[in-house]
Amino acid sequence: MSEQAEHSKNGSQEGKDIRSPERAHLAQDTLADRQGSLGPLHGDRPRHIPSQVSLRSQSQIASIPSNTGAPPTGGEAEVAEELAWGPAHPCYPHVNPHVPIGSQEYLTTRIIRIRRDWMVKGDLAPTFSNLYPEILDPLLPEQEFRRVIATVNEELIKAFDPFSFRNLLDGALGLVTGWLWEDIGAPGIKSHLQHVEDWLDKWNREVGAKDGVHIWSLRRTAYMSLDIQIPDPKVGIIHSEGVSLPGTRPNSGVGLGF
Repeated sequence: MSEQAEHSKNGSQEGKDIRSPERAHLAQDTLADRQGSLGPLHGDRPRHIPSQVSLRSQSQIASIPSNTGAPPTGGEAEVAEELAWGPAHPCYPHVNPHVPIGSQEYLTTRIIRIRRDWMVKGDLAPTFSNLYPEILDPLLPEQEFRRVIATVNEELIKAFDPFSFRNLLDGALGLVTGWLWEDIGAPGIKSHLQHVEDWLDKWNREVGAKDGVHIWSLRRTAYMSLDIQIPDPKVGIIHSEGVSLPGTRPNSGVGLGF
């Protein structure tokens, strides 16, 4: 009986020594689980139709009122959801990754990144969004921007179309020759892609150079984005939330030393 009493006493003492998980950890885990169950974020949702409207610049986004407790109207809710300012915003001026760090060009230029539009041809061809970022105005007018996007998309669709006669013929010849057809650079897709690069180089010399605009080669971005280099527009970052206290985890009051 004394051994059972001692064992029961030790068990209750061990239960008291177990510390419950911190509240901040529970909140973060719950948020992560909730985001995982909801799927992709709203900013990553594809558009269902090709849009012909322009996207607002950072100065216009800054004028959107914050949440005051009153239910926002339909237009304000849609703008706040689709045009949240940050690196995912089409008008956001990214640091130039195509030039050496510390160079004068690195310090004085920024990149406006035109993202892929998967609703044009899906994954059959890399096509880019024709939504006009107004931060490019007046360096790259909207009409000229749409002409560039239309020309690039049209040529890329021709190059990657798997059902075109030339691509079917190139596939058959590659199979018959043991892929030597591709090794010698004979397939039509190579000439199409080279034509895109030559056209962009010509545009940079004849059109973009006058205003300091440069469109980088699609090969540098693996055809995942169209990077447009412009002079630094001196646009800052808008902080939507207060800065966390030094030595604390974001959005929590728990210090690193606790």
